[in-house]
Amino acid sequence: RPQSAPHERLISFVTDRPGHDWRYAIDARKMRERLSWGPQETFDTGIVKTVDWYLILR
Repeated sequence: RPQSAPHERLISFVTDRPGHDWRYAIDARKMRERLSWGPQETFDTGIVKTVDWYLILR
């Protein structure tokens, strides 16, 4: 394996690009209206189940 440089030398910080999106939000309204679809879990219950699943399988 080739000797690797410390990661600090590999990272270069740049200024944000114009129009950079600060936040992405999911809106399932169209699916709910057009497909009569709705999530089976809330975010809170879903994240708990996801973390539990990960911890069991890792």
